[in-house]
Amino acid sequence: MIEIAIDELGIGNDKTAYVMLPANKNTVIDAMDRAKVFGETFVRIENCDDFPELSGFEFSEEPTLDELNFLAKRLEEISNDTSEKCAYRALLRKPMDTINEAINRTYNLQTIPVYPCNDFAEYGEIVLENEMLEELDNVPDEVYDLLDPDKVGRAMADREGGVFVDGYYVVTSGYEPVLAYDDVLPEPQEDWVFRLEVAEIPERPEDISKVKTEILTLPADEKYMQKIAKQLGEKYIGDCNIMQFESAIPQINDSAVESADDVYLLNEIARKYSGLSREDAAKFKAVLQTESWNSLDDAKGILNSLGGYDFDISVTDASDFGKKYLSAMLPPDFDRSLLEGVNAAELARNVLHANGGAITLYGAVSDYGGQLYSMIEAPQQEQENKFEMGGIS
Repeated sequence: MIEIAIDELGIGNDKTAYVMLPANKNTVIDAMDRAKVFGETFVRIENCDDFPELSGFEFSEEPTLDELNFLAKRLEEISNDTSEKCAYRALLRKPMDTINEAINRTYNLQTIPVYPCNDFAEYGEIVLENEMLEELDNVPDEVYDLLDPDKVGRAMADREGGVFVDGYYVVTSGYEPVLAYDDVLPEPQEDWVFRLEVAEIPERPEDISKVKTEILTLPADEKYMQKIAKQLGEKYIGDCNIMQFESAIPQINDSAVESADDVYLLNEIARKYSGLSREDAAKFKAVLQTESWNSLDDAKGILNSLGGYDFDISVTDASDFGKKYLSAMLPPDFDRSLLEGVNAAELARNVLHANGGAITLYGAVSDYGGQLYSMIEAPQQEQENKFEMGGIS
């Protein structure tokens, strides 16, 4: 609905994460991890296809991510109604200063008159047919039929201050916004790790499309999960069907979920993941990307053994890692500026092959028990050959 850009502030800094809102908080963080945006940030609206008036819009004060996310959620809701969508677009053409105004204007839109027409002539016909212009009340019928719809439409529009929006004429002059957002947002931003649509077990398999469903977000406590199960007529959440599965950890998708019994294991992973530092969370995703794992038990095992992996979250690509490896191996007084412009990608591949590890979307990560920046010693035979060549003849 709204594409935002999250820029990392700093001189010469070109790191930007792009995210489509509305989105779960952990999904936004994942985009920032991939773009290596870790410092102080500036959030801006990059694009908004359904409401182009918002594309590149700048508020007097920078909106928070939570505010933009809630605005996107509201826009998603009103975009399903053509009249409300056109009404909001018309309101966006009026002066607007703060994100509060942008949010509050998404309410009470049903009070704004919206007429399907493309120009003043078509609107004039609507005015004449519905006798909307008081000055024409006493005009004889034979004269009334001779009136120019275009002129009537323009006269009415001048009085109302209406505007045309994508084949509709919208009158916003009498609109009064609702103060839905002042200091506290009506809803907080979602921050789940896993989101599932769970359903009751149908009496007959062919009734699966008609069953009652509920949304379960993880992590969750046992009491909440039992409440969801009870609402579906089941004793335990593991007795339900999983209809849909969403994950804020891209590497864990629905292929890893075999049955509703996996909800308990997913909840363990979600609870521990939520308590990780941002770097450790990125490390977990990096390891999942490189390790061969086949089940949620395997993923849980990786999560519990993160300390065994060496990780550099700042690495962007192989060349970057190669230069950092060279810098770590060289003497402290070596002029690091000489490494600028060096193509170290091939070195990186050789080092990672020898030491074990990989470059991921989240940075460089070692094999379990390995070190990214450890010295690679020459094989014993090669060392002996060098000694004989340089020794006493």
